[in-house]
Parts: sequence; structure tokens; C-alpha cells
Amino acid sequence: MTKIDLLRAALAARPGQPVAFDELITAVWGDDRPANPKAALRNLVQRLRATDAVVTEPHGYRLVVRRPGPRQLPADLPDFVGRTREIALALASTAPVLAITGPPGVGKTSLAVHLAHRLADAHPDGQLHVNLRAFSESEPVTVEQALSRFLRALGADQIPASPGAQLALYRQLTAELGLLVVIDNATADLITPLLPAGAGSRVIVTSRTDLPDHEQLRLGVFDDAEADELLTNMRVDGAVPDRAELVGWCAHLPLALRIAAAHLTDRHLTDYLADLRGDGRLDALEIEGDAAVRATFELSYLALPERARRLFRLLGQIPGPDFGVEAATALLGEPAAEPLDQLVAANLVQRAQDRHSLHDLLRAYALRLGDATPTRLFEYYLLNADRAGRTLNPELHRLPVPELTGLPEPDLSTMPSALAWLDTERPNIVAAVLAAADQPVAWQLTDAMRAYFLHHSANAVEWQTSARAGLRAARARGDQRAEATMHGSLGLAHWRSGEFTEALPEYTRAVALARDHGDRQSLGSLLTNLGIIHWELGHLAEAVAAMQESLTIERSPNALYNLSSILVDLGPLDLAVSYGEEALRISRSSGLTAGVAYCLQGLASVYLFPGDFDTSERYLTEVAALTTPELGPHFPSRSLETRAFLRLEQGRYADAEADARAAVEHAVASADDTNEADGRITLGMALQRQGRVEEAVIEHEQSLAISRKAGFARGEVQSLAGLATDHRAAGDLALALRHAVEADERAERGQLRVRQVQVVAELVEIRLAMGEFEEAERLRVRALELARVTGRKLWERRLARLRVDQPPAGRPPATQPPANGGSTSS
Repeated sequence: MTKIDLLRAALAARPGQPVAFDELITAVWGDDRPANPKAALRNLVQRLRATDAVVTEPHGYRLVVRRPGPRQLPADLPDFVGRTREIALALASTAPVLAITGPPGVGKTSLAVHLAHRLADAHPDGQLHVNLRAFSESEPVTVEQALSRFLRALGADQIPASPGAQLALYRQLTAELGLLVVIDNATADLITPLLPAGAGSRVIVTSRTDLPDHEQLRLGVFDDAEADELLTNMRVDGAVPDRAELVGWCAHLPLALRIAAAHLTDRHLTDYLADLRGDGRLDALEIEGDAAVRATFELSYLALPERARRLFRLLGQIPGPDFGVEAATALLGEPAAEPLDQLVAANLVQRAQDRHSLHDLLRAYALRLGDATPTRLFEYYLLNADRAGRTLNPELHRLPVPELTGLPEPDLSTMPSALAWLDTERPNIVAAVLAAADQPVAWQLTDAMRAYFLHHSANAVEWQTSARAGLRAARARGDQRAEATMHGSLGLAHWRSGEFTEALPEYTRAVALARDHGDRQSLGSLLTNLGIIHWELGHLAEAVAAMQESLTIERSPNALYNLSSILVDLGPLDLAVSYGEEALRISRSSGLTAGVAYCLQGLASVYLFPGDFDTSERYLTEVAALTTPELGPHFPSRSLETRAFLRLEQGRYADAEADARAAVEHAVASADDTNEADGRITLGMALQRQGRVEEAVIEHEQSLAISRKAGFARGEVQSLAGLATDHRAAGDLALALRHAVEADERAERGQLRVRQVQVVAELVEIRLAMGEFEEAERLRVRALELARVTGRKLWERRLARLRVDQPPAGRPPATQPPANGGSTSS
């Protein structure tokens, strides 16, 4: 391979992720580095950039290869026929939005998908597709749900819950892209928010109603020639008059013609027409469009074996966009592969790979034929969502699930298999929650999905949608325990999205309900999570009170671990160590592998504060051996950030920078705002120690913005303190003082006394640099007392030795505190 090929391969191996220069240099040259490797790399990048495959980060020290664009188009019909005039008009059009309108069954979706495949090559940035189901019997897809799916497909690391923020992010991500977007089954009010911002993008919309604000292609039924071509392609033999009569019975509708033609694979056309002329129709059945189409559906349905007919009736009850064989088996109560094949062969069910769906007209027909509720389908979803969730997070506190038997149980025993099943079924499970109305399964399914939603923060919209539906069901049933659980689920969804202020009232209400109901086990878990929210918001006294009450219910390692983390901010540190070590002992004795890993990681961070670096190093080594994907996507960034700070204290600044960068990348990939802020704080410190002050300022400004947006008090204090150190190093003492004073005030307000030690120490350095020795001495005494009270022994020794009667020539900047080990929720 050439060097440019090696560079392209190194970037393509991690699409959408920044790759450090040093890593790229090693990938291209190995040990045989040129004399000036960075200059040589920049030369290669210039050559590669001509292909538009590479973009640089704003600071220019890393490179990112473009993510592959989304490819969401459904499969094209292999035997698509007709519509020659409409296709020509569409291909000649330059309108950014083309609306294909017409009555149901005329083939709007088929034409839209066929056109999209014809136009796909002209839109290499990707193709998006959504079926809004605006005219379906099932719950329609909301704009928020559609935007969430689009943003996920476009590679958004975190998807906002609010519609306005979603729309802003969608426009930002699509501003420079040339996308092809297919919006199926839409109404006029749903279209505008889903339009991409890029000038080179194209949108195809289908709707049953006119859309006068866009260029329209009104689609009618097939003409005689098109209908005859379709029958010929599907090998329907017969005399010309008989074929013409069949077209009439099908009202020239492509959907009805396909169903009739599939029915004629083993029947004579004359016999089929005789049946159509008979009087055996289900007259009570009403389908929008020509009444004769009802007979077409009916004859195909009645010709099926009984098992296939029963399955078809049941399939109309499925609320989601698609289903697999196992879901059909659950509905039928027996193996469904054979009857499902029969329905596909009869064109009553559409198949794409291993997933199936019904046309809206056929769903309506199936619904009117049957009156069963999809109880077994909901039970299938509940059983397997719970099984998959336990694979992802076996230690999570859960509501009990009723014993369910006789349902398909796919292999969900590994992390990849559990995630794959949940990724596929997520839209169907959310639809089931909404369709369940006031049934207990609404909150049971939502709770069963909690481990998955925790693992995938990008699904915040669907998480909150499900939790609100579960909450409505719990209130309707008067089930206080379920109501408390759903408030807790909403609080957890807000917390994971970095919305701490919104999470607080949800947990406050959840705790009140659990206390009233007398559900002590749930109360303990909810109190722990309420304490975490108070901690993140800087309400440390309230956080400690919640944790201590939780510990009176159960001495759980989760509560002990989080109380240890809070005391790292509030002090004293000897208690933080004690609670952390107790949590570790309980986790080890209980065989809680994830709990052991989290406790070790948290303690590795705790021991940094009193200056016990050897113990911190030992615990981090043990953490590395325990780190697996089962710990979730948020865990690696915490460990890397803790190790980065340890490397800082050891004077290994380049290693600290590498670990901090990796921590930030993991946090961004897992949509974890607090860990991203923590990682950027430590990264800025590492850059500042290496004399790269401008880069340090950028990282600390970004961490400050993230922290303020989330209401993350600890991150705000550390970011401000970092900026104070940066600007002091750059010689801007006035700006440094302003940032340090603000950090001190914020730390005081949030009771972040352990963090405040370094903030006040930084004020000492600034006052010394300004020649204000008396004020510096007053601040030194204050910082020394804080260090004594909180147990910051290393800083107590440093401050005791500090001389404030002379300028600090050559003195290194005050060390910023390491980010905490983070919190865990239940």
C-alpha cells in the first residue's frame, strides 16, 4: 500500500472519531519516521483532502474522516412497472421537495422508493427514510421521533429531548450535506421540520392529501397498459377481455392487482372472476377506495389456509412499523414461519430481509377482521426486553416481571446479541408502550427497557416518550409503586441527557410516592439517584442527606459508592475513602463484577486527593483487567480521565494528554456530557503544563460551556479554575483573577470544599504574581485551613511550605483537581 493508502485506512478505521497526529504517523511510517514527521503528515493530508475525505478539528491537531452517510432506503420492487411519464417528470424536476400525492393503494410509496434508488448516486452524503404512518390505524410517528431517528442515523452523539434543540441540531448536521430524504405517509404539518438544511439535498414526500406548498406529482391509478404490463410480469394468463375485467375489479390499483395476481399462481383467471362476481363478500368490511377492492382482498384472504388467515388477522394488531418471525410466532401461539411465507406469497405481507410489514390498507382490513388484543405480542416484548436488559446490566434494580411462558426466547445471553435485538425492536416496543394505554405492560415495558436506554443515551426521546406513557398508565390504574418508578425513569432519562434541573422534580416526586406507598426497596434506590442529582447540581448537603437515608434502608454498594464520591467534593476525605472501601468489600463479597469495577475506579480517583498515588495506580491496574463492554459505554472515559490526572501528578504530561484525549473521545461517543467536561478539564491542564496555553483555554472554555448548560456545578468550578491558571500562565492576571474569584464563589455556593482548596491556592498564585503579598498570605492561610478540614494532606504540605514574601519566579501553576470517578444510578 502507498503511504496515502495507509493514511486513508488509518482514518477509515475510526469514522467520525478524531485520530491523533502521533497515531497517524505511526500507522503510515511505523518505526521509519521521516525527519519532520508532522510536516510529512500534513503533506499527505493535503493530497488526501482533495478527495474530500478528511476534515480537520478546529484546533488542527487531530484529523477526522467523514462518517459513511446513512443508507436507509427500503428495497426497490424487483418488478416495478409503469409510471414512465411520472418518472420522467420527477427526474427532470429541480425542485428541492417533490410531493407524490394520491389516494391509497395507487403505489405512491413504491414510486417514491423507486425514484429514490434512481437518484441515490447523486446524493452520496446519504439517504434517510421515515414512514410517518399519518393515515395508518396504528399510532403515527411524531416529528420528534422522526428527528430522533434521523439524528441517530446522521451520527449525532447525543440527541436532545426538546423539539427545538432537535431541529437546531438537525439543521446544523445537514447544512453542508447533499442528502436524499424520503418522507412517507405525511401530512402537510409534518414535512417542514424534517427538511434538511443543505442546498444540495432533495426530498420526496408521499401523502394522501394535496400539498400545494410543494411541487406535486399527482398519482392516479394505473392506465390499462400499465395494469396489463403488471399482470404480464406476474405471469397472469387469460383472454384479453378477462384480464380487462380483472383490472376493473381491482379498480386499476397496483396494490389490488398485485394481490390478485399472486392469488392466480395456481388458479384459472375465469374461476377467479366467477368468485369475484359472487355474493360472498364481507360486506361489513369497508376499505377506502372502490368497493370492488374489498373483494380482491377477501378472495386472497379466504384462499389461505386457516393458520395463515388467523395470523393475518392478528398481524393487524401489531402497533409498530415492522415485525420478525418470532413476534408473529408469539401472536399465533405456534410456529409462524410457514403461514408467514404464505402471506408473503399472497402479497398480503411485505418482506424486507428478515423483517415484515403490512400496507396501511391491508392493516385496516386485518383489523376489521379480528377483535383480539395483542396481549401475547406485548408479553413477548416484555419477556425478552427484560432478558436483554439483564444481560446489559444484571445489577440494576427493577420492577418485578410476571412469569411468562410459551413465548419465543431468542439468544440474548451476550452483549452483542442483546443490543442487536433491542436495536431492532426498539421502535416496536415504544409503539407497544403507547398502544398499551392503561395496561400494566406500559410501565413494565418501559422499566424493562431502562438498562438499554441507559446504555444508549442517544434514545432520550423514546425513553421519555415511553416513561410518560407508563406514567399515564400507572396513574390511571392508581398504582403508586409504578408511578414512582416512572417518575424515576423520567428523572434518569433527564440525568443521562445532562438535564439535571429537569431531573430533580421527577426524583423528588418519585421519592415522595415511594415513601407514601411504603416501598422501601424502591425508596432506597430512588433516594440514591435523588442524591446524585443534588450532587451534580451542587446541593451537597441535600445529596448527603439523601444518601444517608438510603443507607438506613439498605447498605447498598451503590449508595456507599456515590456517598464516597460526594464526600470527595464536600470532605472529609477519610470518610470518602472509608465509604468507598466498604462499597468495594460488599461488591466483592456479593460477586458484583460491575460494582467492583466501578468502586475500584472511583477509589482510584479518591486516593488522588490525599496524594496516595501508589494506591491509585494499583486500583487503576485492577480496573483495566476488569473493563469489558458490559460496564457500559460511559465507563472507559472515567477510568481514562482518572489515569490522565495521575499522569499529570507524576509529571508525565504527554501521557496525560493522550489519556485525556481518549477520555473525551469516549465521552463524546457515548453522549456523556459530564464525562466530556471532566475529560476536557484534565486535557486542558495537560496542555497548559506543556506550554500550549491557547489550546488549554479552548478545552477549558468548552468544558465550561458544557457544564453550565447541564447545571454541572463541579465541572463549572473546575473549568473556571482551569481558565484562571491558563490566563495567569499567559500573563493576563486581570482575567485570571476574574475567573478564579468566580470559581471560588461558585465552589462556596455549592459547598465544593475539597475542590475549593485548589481554587483558593490559584488565587494565592495570582495575588503573588500581582505583588499583593499580604492578600496572598491571607488566602494561603484560608486554603491551608480548607486542606486541613477536608483531608487534602498533599495540599496541606504544599501550602505549609509556600513562601508568600517574594514573587513566584518559575513556580509551576497550581494543580487543578482531578475529575471524580463519576456516579452510578440504579
